[in-house]
Amino acid sequence: MTKKVKFKKKRSHSNHLTALRGKNPLWKIPRIRLQFLVTILLSFMLAVGGFSLTWHMMPCAWKIARHIPGMDLDRETLKTELTERAKNYDLPSSKNNKQEQAAFKPFFDCLDSYTGIAIYSGSERYFRTQHTADIVHSKNWNFFTNMIFQITYSNYASVLPLNGIEDYFQIEVEFKNETGELYVSSFHNSKLTIPWFLFSIGVALFLLLLLPLLFLRKKVQDIGILKDHILQMSGGDLNHPIASMGNDELGVLARELDQMRSTLYTNIQQEVESRRANQDLITAMSHDLRTPLTILHGYLDILALGRNPEQQSEYVRRCLQKTEDIQQLTDRMFEYSLVYEPPQSPLLVPIPLKNVQHMLSEHLDFLRLAGFQTSETIAPLYGQIEGDETSLKRLFQNLFSNVLKYGDKSEPVTLQISQKNDIFQIILSNAVKKDLTGIESNRIGLKSAEKIAKMHHGTLTFTQKDKTLFLVEVTFPLP
Repeated sequence: MTKKVKFKKKRSHSNHLTALRGKNPLWKIPRIRLQFLVTILLSFMLAVGGFSLTWHMMPCAWKIARHIPGMDLDRETLKTELTERAKNYDLPSSKNNKQEQAAFKPFFDCLDSYTGIAIYSGSERYFRTQHTADIVHSKNWNFFTNMIFQITYSNYASVLPLNGIEDYFQIEVEFKNETGELYVSSFHNSKLTIPWFLFSIGVALFLLLLLPLLFLRKKVQDIGILKDHILQMSGGDLNHPIASMGNDELGVLARELDQMRSTLYTNIQQEVESRRANQDLITAMSHDLRTPLTILHGYLDILALGRNPEQQSEYVRRCLQKTEDIQQLTDRMFEYSLVYEPPQSPLLVPIPLKNVQHMLSEHLDFLRLAGFQTSETIAPLYGQIEGDETSLKRLFQNLFSNVLKYGDKSEPVTLQISQKNDIFQIILSNAVKKDLTGIESNRIGLKSAEKIAKMHHGTLTFTQKDKTLFLVEVTFPLP
């Protein structure tokens, strides 16, 4: 027994679930059982107090009920009638004289079933005869009166004799042969006492059952609430939290269920976000691959048509460079370091600003080959930035891809490169086509470029004025 108790004391909240799976009744689970036992004790004390209070109110109730006609004994009427009847009867000389006792018996015919009389006479007050109230011979009446006497211990004898069951008074009557003293016993009080006793018992039983029933009702309601939440969870509704239900086993179960609901909801949301991120990543990578492929296709077209023979070796070099860019992009296809996944710090290495300028100039050259007018303003550059060359190429490819897709060839594309106060600044602006029918725009390229800029501790902002001029500003800190 000792080991079992110690094991229960060491049981953790999670192990309470195991206890709940047992076949024991609700009140045999340790903490709920303690609550139930305390409830029973309080109910017993409340029932005793309720019975005592109700029973103590009985004398007051009798003072009111006795005025109801036929409820109490009319002493004056009875005294007058007995006095008149006594004139016609001789009082028996002895209780053993059966003949005289039989002759005197009709004297008691005027009494009801709740009234009894004992007669004494002489200077020594010898007992002569008596009539016991008929109600005293009733087994049910005796059962209840004995029960009342045992339970109440004659607490009200000073107010109502024999616990409010018997009342008595004495009168003196002149018989034909002598004067007798009549001791009249009235049990009319029992008309109220017994029902009032049963009413008090009913009040006590009601109070005894009230708290346990409320306790069980509350636990059943909690179980019903848990059942409803479990059904909601099984139906896929994980948005409604489970309210706290205290510190007992049901409360522990509610908290564990709510924790499970929260964990399931988080896992499902993460799974949905992961799927969306995968889809967005594929879309973004497809978009990023399209730009070098377009440029590569353009250079190959120029080579196939034999234009600018003196630049063919340069175009071949650029084609090879674009194939390397494509290879690097495909190598990163399954890396979650870009737009829609938690940010990861790339490996930043020093990159000379001249190299960055060269990347931008290549894109401007391709724009010119594609039929765009270009204008560039480049301030003297020196120093370097901390960056990842492949990521920067992706950033610039996305920016110039937007120009190729949405730019108006009748207006010049302007590129400004400057270096101010430890900030390397790039400003690219172009006019927007007036007719964009059939051209999709989800701005994936700009989102990807903005993310890459942040990875390099820089910024990317874009504005569109009156839907005719699009301007992008990119800044990087200088070490």
